[in-house]
Amino acid sequence: MSKDINLDKKLEYKGYWYLPSTPNVKVAGILTYYPNEKIILELIGSFNGDMFDNNQENIIYGNTSDAKSITLIKCFKSTSLNFSAGFPIVRYKCDYLLIGKHIGGLDEKRQYSANIRIPELSYWCHPEALQTRLSFDKNSKQISQISISFHTKHENNKDIICNVQVNDNTSIILRKGIDYTGISLTPQIEQYTYIKILKRNKSSIIDLLADIRTFEYFLTFATFDIVKSSDITIFEKETDIQEDEESQYTIINLIHPFTERKSIHNDDRIHYYLFNYLSIKDFYAEMLKKWYNIPDDLYPIRSHLINSIKKQELYSSVDFLIVIQAIEGFWWRFRDESYHEKKSISTKNKTSLKTLLNELIAEFKDIELIAIANINIAAVVDSRHYYSHFLPKCNKPKTLDGIELLKESRKIRVLLICCILSFIGIQNYQINTIFKKSNLKLL
Repeated sequence: MSKDINLDKKLEYKGYWYLPSTPNVKVAGILTYYPNEKIILELIGSFNGDMFDNNQENIIYGNTSDAKSITLIKCFKSTSLNFSAGFPIVRYKCDYLLIGKHIGGLDEKRQYSANIRIPELSYWCHPEALQTRLSFDKNSKQISQISISFHTKHENNKDIICNVQVNDNTSIILRKGIDYTGISLTPQIEQYTYIKILKRNKSSIIDLLADIRTFEYFLTFATFDIVKSSDITIFEKETDIQEDEESQYTIINLIHPFTERKSIHNDDRIHYYLFNYLSIKDFYAEMLKKWYNIPDDLYPIRSHLINSIKKQELYSSVDFLIVIQAIEGFWWRFRDESYHEKKSISTKNKTSLKTLLNELIAEFKDIELIAIANINIAAVVDSRHYYSHFLPKCNKPKTLDGIELLKESRKIRVLLICCILSFIGIQNYQINTIFKKSNLKLL
């Protein structure tokens, strides 16, 4: 992203604003981005003279005082009128802010690519973009010199950590980067990992956002923490040039006020992950490819898993239901009739929760965490039925609550993780390796 744009600080742009359909009707106003909260455009007047018209504007264009072209997407109107002032203030709350070009909409197909920074990514996959060399004094054997160096331009794509073509049109590339700022007395060097999305054919920004969201879900799963992009820079290819000549592209900075986005400042705390890049390096490419090609009907199961990861101060029965229902959904969707015949299980629509839990646990019995978890199936079944239907508790005597329900939820969450990893092609022995290398306390 442009060096003068910091998403942790308020941004303000003064200029003239207009609708694509009426470019000659320009209204003065101020656009303000409030970090992780909202994007507000305040106009002195209105576009059509009717200040009480509450129509939503899908697109608003702006030309700012510092010569920037701005596109605002999905703008919702509100109006305030001060009779003493004699003119109205019209406000728009906008979903997306694009700095750098006037575009026709998020669904407009162009030759786009994108660079995306996610704060957690550099810790999950260390960039190793800085080279440090120590020199020692021959007599004292003490360090006499420390040299830190980095490449200002990488040749032969040496800044690429891993390039994965997830489908015929899309490549997701892990790359290393360097930011060098400051003055001679206080230089600042930051190394980071980012992803680059390349599209072979023309695609829309909606397509890019879908790819970004899919990677965010993957990294959320890997880090066991909700992650959001902190920097989305889009490159639009205007002429027939080489891929890496980004200076020949139109650069568009996209801002969306994610409420869950973390600060982009460095964070030196210990990071507890389910797995990091090094622990899955050998099968990362195949894993990511399958993650990007998950069938649509697995999305709700994946979303339930993501929701179960969210850190929260209070734990309720609803959180338990999210996990157990995701496990049930996985069973009903991906254990077909041939599986039932092979296992001599009664017809699919009559399979009990007890049976499906027993079968899934048996599938992963050689995974150490599943073996030591000792899931209380009877308690899980009773708790599932009680909290779903609020039957008389005497009818479900093994129902759990409080800390006991939390402990059992963590156990079945491990089972759900195994289901998801297995579905995207990870073998049981690899799942075992992932769990053993993880510093995350799953149980």
